[in-house]
Amino acid sequence: MSLEKKKQPKLNKAQFEGRTPELRSRLLNAQFALRKAGRRMIVIVAGLDGAGKGEVVHRLNEWLDPRGVETNAFLSKTEAEKERPRYWRYWQAMPARGKIAIYFGSWYTGPILRRCNGVLDKEGLQATTDRINSHERMLQQDGYLIVKIWLHLSRASQEKRFKKISEKQNNRWRMLPLDWEHLSQYVDFARVSRQVTDATNTEAAPWHVIPAKNANYRDVAVGETLATVIEKAISEDQDSSKDMANGGTSKDHQRVTVVDHLSQVDLTQSLEKKDYSTELEELQGRVNTLVMRAWKERIPSVFVFEGWDAAGKGSAIRRLTNAIDPRLCRVVPIAAPTDEEKVHHYLWRFWRHLPAGGRMTIFDRSWYGRVLVERLEGFATDDEWRRAYDEMKDFESQLLEHGVIFGKFWLHISKEEQMRRFNKRTKVSWKRHKITDEDWRNREKWSEYEDAVNDMVGMTSTDRLPWTLVAGDDKKFARISILREVCRLFEDRLGKE
Repeated sequence: MSLEKKKQPKLNKAQFEGRTPELRSRLLNAQFALRKAGRRMIVIVAGLDGAGKGEVVHRLNEWLDPRGVETNAFLSKTEAEKERPRYWRYWQAMPARGKIAIYFGSWYTGPILRRCNGVLDKEGLQATTDRINSHERMLQQDGYLIVKIWLHLSRASQEKRFKKISEKQNNRWRMLPLDWEHLSQYVDFARVSRQVTDATNTEAAPWHVIPAKNANYRDVAVGETLATVIEKAISEDQDSSKDMANGGTSKDHQRVTVVDHLSQVDLTQSLEKKDYSTELEELQGRVNTLVMRAWKERIPSVFVFEGWDAAGKGSAIRRLTNAIDPRLCRVVPIAAPTDEEKVHHYLWRFWRHLPAGGRMTIFDRSWYGRVLVERLEGFATDDEWRRAYDEMKDFESQLLEHGVIFGKFWLHISKEEQMRRFNKRTKVSWKRHKITDEDWRNREKWSEYEDAVNDMVGMTSTDRLPWTLVAGDDKKFARISILREVCRLFEDRLGKE
């Protein structure tokens, strides 16, 4: 039976006031337990126009400790948001550990409206809901609690609510011009909303449909839902901790693939100094022209540089950036995460650095640290680094879907060449800062890192997202190889002049 035909639950004023003191205490205790456990929570408040989404958001801010709540209202996209992948705006609002983020509007709003307006076809809607499920599953696996509230209102109740609001002069600001138009689309909107909520009603992040005709019942039901979800999660965390204390362990699988991709790189390749100088000048000129074309067309670009210690990433990046107007290019060096970065999902610090239209971001090391140093040094659990392969491919797919020019390079050198460069660094005063104790420790694990790199390439190199393995024993050859590939990527996207 549909909600329209059911008798709508309600609470009168006395009943509401009788239930709220205990509920507020329960909610606060749950919030404090969430904070103590370091869990993160996203509350999505969605539903039909006129159902009281804004009122619910105000109520939650009243009942919860505001020091741990961040409310994010996603209205029309800003220029900064338009110039970046669709999910960029949501990553900016991701809560840190111990925090609750309320999303007033979310990754559901746009797809529903686009489908109702005919911009999104059936296949497009399916792809969108698949992306949503993948995104929410990734967050849930990283410890996020996702509570999705859908406030339901019948068409008759919606129309009655609109009329009541519009009749009161002081309340007219609550009505947007599109609200009345959406009323005329009620049937289509309700149908598409049902399709979307059904497709995204997962075990990891189920929908909680709450009748919204009676405001008192609606608010109490939302509060009880949040308290129940948090209490259940904290209880399950405690049970899991007990299991681990009683001998439960996670498996420590070391290999994923067995293909030796690095051995296929010909490290004997080299370039004469004269040829290098000629090609460097020509390629840097091409890069400059192509980057300026991308700027005019507002097309962003992202390049990832990974490789062995002392493989020449820094010098290769400099040969690229020297050809570009510094106002259009930014290099982001990635080291150990800061305290701020540690309390977010590991991809958060990379999403926040994505470039606006026409600009370039170069990552000197990247999200692939998850399956390299974090894997081998034990900073990521077995489950975390294993699922990261798909998470990183999805991240990069979103860059491509947005039209970003994207490339990723692994600079490969022999173990013998690395030792030669290490020794040189220790002897040259202005290079000594480049060699650290960590570099020597990593060298002792060469074979383990070699396995991890081969796994990384095998798991994340596809036709659309290939790795470029660069022979780096000769730095001149490596730099020219990279510049050629950068030009090719730009020309594939922009076309040759």
